[in-house]
Amino acid sequence: MDDDDPIELRGAVDDDAGVPAWERRRRVVRWVALIALLGMLLPTAVGTYSMAVTTAEKSCRIAVDFYANERTPSRVAFELLSADALGWNCYAVAPSGDVLVAVLGLIPGAPKLVSRTLT
Repeated sequence: MDDDDPIELRGAVDDDAGVPAWERRRRVVRWVALIALLGMLLPTAVGTYSMAVTTAEKSCRIAVDFYANERTPSRVAFELLSADALGWNCYAVAPSGDVLVAVLGLIPGAPKLVSRTLT
């Protein structure tokens, strides 16, 4: 390109970093878009997680009340390492240790309560 070409075709260069101005502008727009995307997705993810925790806690309380009694403390945990109990798990806290009461699944819902009386 010659010095006779318009400045738009020459690729204006930033004097400080030696980077074309359009490249710097592209980086800024990319970061602004990434921050805006995170600003939209983060509240949704936090809301979904808090809803899952609340649902798991209430379902666990129902299951522990059904299988034990109302005074038995309960605890929920999200576990990915166990193949048998993948997802949200409900535990009854006993002096001897935690007892698995119900597997609530990846998306917690109402527990499947089965009466344990023998006929």
